[in-house]
Amino acid sequence: MPRDFKEEVEVIERSMEDFRGGKRRNVAVISDPFYGESELLDQVWEAAASGAFRVKAGSLKEDFEILERSSAKIVVVEEAHRLYLRKIGGFDLMDRFMNFVSSSDRLFITTWNSFSWKYLDEVLGIGQHFPLKVVLPRMDAGEIRDMLLSGYEEGELTFLEEETEERGEPKIFKRSSFEIRLLSQRIEIPRPVADLGSVRSRLQKKEDKRPPMEAFFGKLARISDGNPGVADLLWKEALDYPEVRDCLTDPPSIDLDLDDSFALSIILSMGSLDLADLSEVLEPVGTSAERAAALLEERGLVFIDGEVVSLRAEALKRTAEHLRRVRLVW
Repeated sequence: MPRDFKEEVEVIERSMEDFRGGKRRNVAVISDPFYGESELLDQVWEAAASGAFRVKAGSLKEDFEILERSSAKIVVVEEAHRLYLRKIGGFDLMDRFMNFVSSSDRLFITTWNSFSWKYLDEVLGIGQHFPLKVVLPRMDAGEIRDMLLSGYEEGELTFLEEETEERGEPKIFKRSSFEIRLLSQRIEIPRPVADLGSVRSRLQKKEDKRPPMEAFFGKLARISDGNPGVADLLWKEALDYPEVRDCLTDPPSIDLDLDDSFALSIILSMGSLDLADLSEVLEPVGTSAERAAALLEERGLVFIDGEVVSLRAEALKRTAEHLRRVRLVW
């Protein structure tokens, strides 16, 4: 069951009413990957009725003039962050789009990956072109519970307690490695690192004495970081109708060198992108996109489908935490 975007839709509807009355405030809908902003746009699209034009930003890379040819006064652009790449010359299309927005008398309603938005606002000041910013918030445990249980009757589902079978001594360390460059070669050196996810999970398991349903949704909100799209994915894995199994576990922490962390940050900022585009960003700094993507897939952070590499929804929180820790995202 998708999140209810009633409040956000009302805000955007008012902006369209203001626009028809002569007051223009371009809109930026900003959210983390997987949040479900496309459902929000579907509702906005219905409210816009005639006189509106909707386009995915990726298609503007092939035919930007489609914006100029459209006579619509309200323009909806999905995934506007796809108009740039972090490489030399990779901001030209974004600059062109911003110039088009600033010189136009149309109303622009756009959606953005939150990590790209923060970066682009810092380096290009894109926020000045979108006075109305709709930031989709994290949901708490109660909101996630209401969202996921809205299609069920009270008592229809049975929430099972987490299994507590003994598994020997807790493993608080895991084997990891780091790489160094020596004579143009990458050498992997093993080292032990603390598995913070395992430690956190074991401590919270001992402290959590709440009823099964309350404990489940509290854990779901924490592991999904309040992201409804991620929460829905984890919910589907736990639901074995009419039972809900408490199979949620804190994911292990991430240990990557700076090169692979940078590659991960590019994927996070887009959600998904072609390997060819990733290669254009990484090869100038001496990193193979194919090797980096394969390593990240092996670590369970991304998946590769043909020529496209995508972030795994369940890896979103630990990816963001790791990249903030190494200061590659804000």
